Amino acid sequence: MYYKTLTHSSSKEWIVLFHGFGGNSSIFYKQLKAFRAEYNILLLDLPGHGKSPYPNGVDLFEYSSEQTIGILNKLKIESAHFVGISLGTIIMQEIALRKPSVIKSMVLGGATPKLKKWGEFLCRLSVFYPLRKILPHMVPYRIFARVLLPKKNHSDSRKAFIKEAYKLSKETYLGWVLSGLNGYTTYDRLKAIKNKIPKLYISGSEDHMFLSNTKEYVKQEENSTLEVIEKCGHVCNIEESDKFNDLAVSFMKRVDKIRITA
Repeated sequence: MYYKTLTHSSSKEWIVLFHGFGGNSSIFYKQLKAFRAEYNILLLDLPGHGKSPYPNGVDLFEYSSEQTIGILNKLKIESAHFVGISLGTIIMQEIALRKPSVIKSMVLGGATPKLKKWGEFLCRLSVFYPLRKILPHMVPYRIFARVLLPKKNHSDSRKAFIKEAYKLSKETYLGWVLSGLNGYTTYDRLKAIKNKIPKLYISGSEDHMFLSNTKEYVKQEENSTLEVIEKCGHVCNIEESDKFNDLAVSFMKRVDKIRITA
């Protein structure tokens, strides 16, 4: 799995960035300046995205988490703050199930605990056998992007994800959609073990597909808080990057301070 590091001149603290479906590590271009001012950064391309090849015959969530843990071991990073967007938040949860000690905190932008029923229907329809043979894979992706990010103020994030998603192979697209439909079960498994990882959920008030279920998860988790950015859609790190960055950095610094004084 491809990765890239951006090192700080004096800080020993790390942030690991997990992008969403169809994107790659470049979608964090609006975060790098704010995050690099305080931290070292590890950027990842999930399997089949960016510069990472698509692995055949694997569980994509398990594979991604194992690869990430391997990279952390290789770089001798004992623990780090994890920041993820959309699909990336599920990978973070999977790592927390396998090796929670490597996670200092989680920032979950546009978390994806479970699709609304009609959104799930659209996704399942797009990978239904006859349609996936007939339609180019980007047709349903473009439709879903429009449904997920319908408003004028969502246009920049919608265009960014569609542009990057054109680089996906059909195999990658189908593999991740099929895996992602049950990705919410990773949230359920982590919630069930009563973990105490500090979590900050950041969602847009216009994230109509996921926000209501995200609120329910936050209520049930011991060490979680939710910040809702008004007049913002699903991809809040692009659409309202300044607010997202301020919330994320302030949260991570609070966690660092607590760990130092504990």
